[in-house]
Amino acid sequence: MTIILSPLPTQAGTQIFWSCVGIYADVVKLCSPSKRIRRLAEEIARFSRKPSETAVQALTRCMNEATTLAEYEECTIALDQLQGHEKWKAVKESIEPGYNPDVIETQKDMLQKAVASSDLSAMQHILRTGLSRDLGGMNMLRLYKHSWFGTKFLIDDYTNTVLEAIEKFADTTIRYNVPTAEVRFYQESLEDALKYFGRSALTLSGGALLGMKHIGVVKTLWEADLLPEIISGASAGSIVAGIVGSATDERMAEILEYFPNSDLACFDPPGTGRIGWLRQRVSTYARTGAFFEMANLKRVMKSWLGDITFREAHYKTGRIVNICVSSADSAEPRLLNYVTTPDVYIWSAVCASCAVPTVFSPANIYEKDPITKEEKLWMQNAQQTFVDGSLDHDIPMRKLAEMFNVNFFIVSQVNPHVRAFLEPEENFQGKQPMVRLPQRGRLQTAKDLIRHEIIYRAQQMSNLGFPQNLYRLASIFNQQYTGDINILPEVKSSEYLHMLMNPTSEFLIEATTAGERATWPRMCRIKNCVSVELALMRAIHALKDRANFGPEARAARETKRSSSRGRSQRGRSARPAFLRQRSLSTEATPNGEIGLTSTRPIKVRRNVSLSNIPLKSAVSVVVTPRTTPFLSPQVGVDSDMLAEALAMTTPGEEDLMHFSR
Repeated sequence: MTIILSPLPTQAGTQIFWSCVGIYADVVKLCSPSKRIRRLAEEIARFSRKPSETAVQALTRCMNEATTLAEYEECTIALDQLQGHEKWKAVKESIEPGYNPDVIETQKDMLQKAVASSDLSAMQHILRTGLSRDLGGMNMLRLYKHSWFGTKFLIDDYTNTVLEAIEKFADTTIRYNVPTAEVRFYQESLEDALKYFGRSALTLSGGALLGMKHIGVVKTLWEADLLPEIISGASAGSIVAGIVGSATDERMAEILEYFPNSDLACFDPPGTGRIGWLRQRVSTYARTGAFFEMANLKRVMKSWLGDITFREAHYKTGRIVNICVSSADSAEPRLLNYVTTPDVYIWSAVCASCAVPTVFSPANIYEKDPITKEEKLWMQNAQQTFVDGSLDHDIPMRKLAEMFNVNFFIVSQVNPHVRAFLEPEENFQGKQPMVRLPQRGRLQTAKDLIRHEIIYRAQQMSNLGFPQNLYRLASIFNQQYTGDINILPEVKSSEYLHMLMNPTSEFLIEATTAGERATWPRMCRIKNCVSVELALMRAIHALKDRANFGPEARAARETKRSSSRGRSQRGRSARPAFLRQRSLSTEATPNGEIGLTSTRPIKVRRNVSLSNIPLKSAVSVVVTPRTTPFLSPQVGVDSDMLAEALAMTTPGEEDLMHFSR
């Protein structure tokens, strides 16, 4: 057989081999007396006659088995070329209503001309007035459902042109030594463009153990340099948001690599068996009214975060961490960040956000005392406790929009009760859509009716005066759980049975992979919508550094420093003389002691506006030197410093003449 197959091509040889196997299996099926052997031979014969894998099937299998974004992109692009979807990308027009390619093309051509001529004024005007995340309908979700990877070449070209223009604009401004005043003008222009363009935010939902799939989403965005600076998390999502939002760029890769193998025993101490797990649930519930101790979650989060606060995390990383919590006594949602709660410990906010009713007891929130640096209770006078952040606002869109100008939301959603009611997103199956808009299914219509019925009944109970605890959970159906880009990691049925158990390393690795694979199909749209914003922020920082630390700024600081030497200290009277640098008013005496060098006291005007206000004639003031020791805070002050202080407060002849006028 080897001699026969050796001169033949690989595919032909493989076909001959399986044909021979099928013939042998048929012979065994006819001749064997054993029923089990005949059944096995029949399966082998059926498999041997199975049609060979086509090129499309092979690429689809490779796409589903890809382990990195680069492999996934390579397979999907090959599929688009094989099935002819590249033709749709090359043509400007599409069937979607609201899509206007002419607007996009016109803006692209204007930018290209400005970049080619290095025209700063033209680039500044176009970037400030023409940038939009949805220019000509380019952000439409349907435009990404015509191919396996990417969208119209026109949209990609426009995005790349904008990125090139922003980079060229900042580089030209810095390289050719534009005056500092113009640099500040261009910086403010880009800041205005960013205000109009808006900010993006990554929001991570709750979902107990399923929330660990968020780490795969973050890893994919980080490796592609598309991770937004604003990150929000609720319940289990707050764990990932807190860890990622407090990590510097230098440590991010290490943390993402270490996360699946770390200690995340949030529900029970490490090593708890099944029998111990059940015994602890009964004893904990009988003692606290909740099934799990908050001490385990607190230990895990402190090991990850230490005692870092929201303000410290923002100063350390530049990112904005947002943690959602809910009040235990009312439906009042709160968003904790460096603006609203700067001194609150992030680990404390995470514990409060994960306090699902009956799973954990309501939690207190702690903050760092700004004076003593010790831990104290936040809002101690209010006597409030807090529960799961997903209860009232799983995705805090309104708060983020109001506080940080966020108008684009990337949502990673794993909440099981939410996923059951979400409308399934249109998936591309290799064929071009033939209708202008996707069709809505009957099952989704029925789900919406059920959800609206639950909300309506809860509102009726509220109007009739029922206790809030009876209908509080209905608020989970009256929220917005989706954003502009929705990432829905795959959730297996068996994972629902382990949602309240400590994650194993194997589960965390699978969860990370599931989050990555769910993010890959949406990377092209994320890139087109987020990369411009990040490029604007980098350019703004570059221009700000140029304006603050450039040659002109350094020269101005040196001039100011040199001109201040030996100058009268009239403008520094608000600071006591004994707290100022002694070298400005003293020098060594001939006998080696430090003493006053000026026979005339330094003139001080306590209010520079006095020269514009007519004053009554003042009588001369004689100051008698004090011989008794000064009380606090002057006790123990050196005599020469006290002499200088007295001289600073003694009016001179010029001052007395000025007052007498």
